[in-house]
Parts: sequence; C-alpha cells; structure tokens
Amino acid sequence: MLSNPFKSSLSVSLNDRAQVKAISSNGRTPLIWSTSVNSGSAVVCNIGIYDKVLRGFYASAFSLLGSATAYPVINSAAFYLDDFPSPVPSGNGKYIKRDYNMSISEFYSQVWWPDLTKLAERYGIRFTGVMIENYGDDTKSDPVRQTDNAQFEYFGGLLLQQNGEIGYHGYNHQPLVLPNTDYGNEYTYVKWPNRKAIVDSLNELIAFQKAVLPAATSSVYVPPSNILSSEGRQIIGEDVPQIRAIASMFLPADSSLPYVQEFGVASDGVVEAPRIVSGSMVGDTYMRLVAVSELNMHYVSSHFMHPDDLLDEDRGAKEGWETYRKGLEDYLDWLEQSAPSIRMQTGTECAAAVQRFSGLTVSMTTSDDSWDLHLGNLTDQGWLMFRANNGTPGRVRGGSLTKLTGNLYLLKATSATVHIERKTGGEA
Repeated sequence: MLSNPFKSSLSVSLNDRAQVKAISSNGRTPLIWSTSVNSGSAVVCNIGIYDKVLRGFYASAFSLLGSATAYPVINSAAFYLDDFPSPVPSGNGKYIKRDYNMSISEFYSQVWWPDLTKLAERYGIRFTGVMIENYGDDTKSDPVRQTDNAQFEYFGGLLLQQNGEIGYHGYNHQPLVLPNTDYGNEYTYVKWPNRKAIVDSLNELIAFQKAVLPAATSSVYVPPSNILSSEGRQIIGEDVPQIRAIASMFLPADSSLPYVQEFGVASDGVVEAPRIVSGSMVGDTYMRLVAVSELNMHYVSSHFMHPDDLLDEDRGAKEGWETYRKGLEDYLDWLEQSAPSIRMQTGTECAAAVQRFSGLTVSMTTSDDSWDLHLGNLTDQGWLMFRANNGTPGRVRGGSLTKLTGNLYLLKATSATVHIERKTGGEA
C-alpha cells in the first residue's frame, strides 16, 4: 500500500446537510460523512480500499447509523518479547559495540532490559516473553536438555518479577512443519520428520521451562518467524494441551508460509490472538493505520519485538537502540493518548479477553428515554463499543460507561441486560 500508492478516493463536493466525520491528511477530501435521508440516515465511505487493514474505519462508519450502536470488543493491549528468555543469540553486535562498547550479553542486562523495565513501569505494560531452549537445527534426534540455565533463570525471573508472563516459542527455532512443506528460496529452516518429533520438542520445551522457572504458568505459543503449517497447528490442538492460545500474524502476507490469524476461538478450543504491529517502526504510516483500525474494530493492540533486533540491520540495528527505543516510546505515548482505558495484559489474559469477546452477542432496543442492551453468552464481564448518535447517555444499570471521544464510549457490561438512560435534550 505504501510502496504503490494510488488515488482511491473520489473528489467530491458536499452540501451543507453533510456532516463530515473524517478527511484526508491534506484536509481537502472528505473520507466519511453522514447525512439525513427521509426518516433515516446514510453514511458514505469514500475510501476506496477494502483490505483488512481498514476494516475498523468501516466499523466506525457503521456505528454512525441509527440512534445508537453497540458492538463487542476485546479491550486488551499485549506486548510480546520473542526469543526471550533464550541463550544469548549469535550475530553481529557491531552497532552495540559502536554505541555502548559492550558485548551483546552486557547490552541486554545493562541497557536493553533496564530500559524495557522503565517503559513497563511508565506505561503499565506487562510483557509476555516467549522462550526458546536452543538455537540448534536438529529436528531428528531426541531433544537434549539445555544445561546452561543462567540466562533463563536471570531474565525469566526478572520478567516474572515485573508481573509479566513467559510463553512458548520453541525447543529450537525451527517452525512446526513436516516434510511436505516447501520453503522454496524463502527460508533455510529444517523440517520436522514426523508428528512425534514435533510433540516431543514441545513437551521438552514445556518441561525445561518448568524446571528452570517453576513459578511460570504458560499457555501461549508464538510460531518461529510466524510460520506454522496446517499439520503443526492440528498437532498443537490435539496433542499439546498446555498450549491454549496462539499469537502469530494479523496481516496477510505475500508468502503462504506465515500463519495468518483472525481474533477468535478455533473449533479445537485454541484461542487465536494475532500480533498486529512490531518493532520500533510502529510510527510509520502503514503500521499506525493498522493500529488505529484495530482500536476501532476490536479495541485491541498487540505488539512484538525481539532482543536481537539490534543485531539485524533490517530491524533497526544500524539506527541504534536509542532510535529504536524512542520509536517504541512514541507508539506507547500515542496508544496511551488514544486509548487511555485499554487494559494492559499478558498474552494469556489477552487470549481470555478474546475468548469472552468471541462468544458475546448483542441486541438493542431503543425508546425515548433509554437504550436497553441484551447480551448473549456473557460470562463474568463483557466489553462493547457504544456510540450514542441521538441523545446523551445518563445513568447505567448492569454496567458502566467510559467516554472515549465525542459520542463514543467503552461499555463494561456486568449483566446480561444493560439499561442506559437516554437524555434527548441534545446530541452527545
């Protein structure tokens, strides 16, 4: 989309009856507007792009119809640290040496982790690290237990002390694919010979994590390089009950190898909880567009980064950690300002929120003095976007409202029936 920009919106002139809700960055082209039509109203989207990345804008546009609109959301912000804890990765640390005159290990312990801890305290983040036992490529031999536990115990303990969580990334960094997968020229990963080898590798990782970090409780799996074959996915659901959620890719990829997800619960009960944005470049136009869209669609933010980003020029190594960290801070500032009421959660908590969201249904009846919501499949609580287009919300029974912006609210429902007082003395 950024590499091949094109003019997708129509050049239009609107009369005075149109209420413009969104405009182009240059201020000249109306993108979304509403207008009265006979006894109802119409909303026009002049965007011209219908990819997954923009669906939140269409959801918001739909919510402009009628007296009020309510739809379920997730209300969760999760932050993943891939390959963490793990053995200190091999790689070129020349930019770390350039900027800090430190080894990779020293940089992690003296700069990178202390900086992440400060960000966690400042923004209320609860990081979810996903563990790699080793970086070998042996998929045929029986798993061999890692004997150097120092990195795992040290960083894993710090992560748990920070009220974070440790999930699963792999016994090694070889994706869960069988010999029928064709990597072509895209990857040089080694395939697993059979189902048993995959199950044994995951069981070893689970046992190793329990041995070095007995206080850790895990449920989330992140596929290495976001690659997971259909067979690997089936094996997880059938043979590895400790994995109750998978956090892979949200956006479609050019390749067929990445495991692309939608928020929800699969037929085998495993929660699909994809990651949306990554690294420090979350300030670029495309990444920010995705982030805005999913806040509107699901009120969710899911971000991931790697400790070894600073060893790879394609992931920001040359710019250095200071630039990387400031880019991440910029995103966190924006998220805090845009969604101050979003819940900062671990991967497991985010998955639980997705599970509650996925089953929730809502219907609404409107009268002159109230909006009454009837929720199906509500467990302990549910979260919904609520937009009041005609009238102002007053007292609430069965839940509570938090104003987000304008006439848009976040509704926390604690009862299957929610009564919202409607004040019609003026528009919200």
